[in-house]
Amino acid sequence: MIRNILPKTRISNPFSKLLRPLFETKKIKAALGGGFALTSLASGLFLIPADNATVLANSPIADTEVIFETKKTMANVLPDKTGISQGFHFGHPGMDITAPLGSKIFPLKDGVVSKVENKRFNYGRAVYVDHGNGLTTLYAHMGKIYVVEGEVITADKPIGEVGLTGRTTGAHLHIEVNKNSRSVNPRPYLALER
Repeated sequence: MIRNILPKTRISNPFSKLLRPLFETKKIKAALGGGFALTSLASGLFLIPADNATVLANSPIADTEVIFETKKTMANVLPDKTGISQGFHFGHPGMDITAPLGSKIFPLKDGVVSKVENKRFNYGRAVYVDHGNGLTTLYAHMGKIYVVEGEVITADKPIGEVGLTGRTTGAHLHIEVNKNSRSVNPRPYLALER
């Protein structure tokens, strides 16, 4: 008999567990300007260390179209994805895609690994990839990392696995796309259907 075993998840912070459902209701989001949730504002004001706050304050975020030179029109970075838990908006410069722990993560396109991080907070284990022409991507909250800085990678080989590292309440991949140091919405470039 084959059983489906769900991945273990972290227990949410009690404060987050209490307030997140309240502040992410449609009425609150509408009152604050559509997709802008109060939890994003709170995390930006109170939970980001000073060194990252300076970077975020100086990083303009724009939801503009990016020309993406991929072999296909859209890339599939997570074959075992289950959905989007948080989209791109002010205060959240990327997209969170839920997936089972250990799911393989593939880069959006070929490139060079420019940085590998392993931090206790924020993004946890993360990989930054430079694709050339001012285009970079970030893959965060990873469990295992298969690549090293300076390594040339291709879109058909995994760079790591989905994990629970850094500041997260469940297994997911946080992905960011940057064009000329500006955060852009990754959704138009991802194949998100199962």
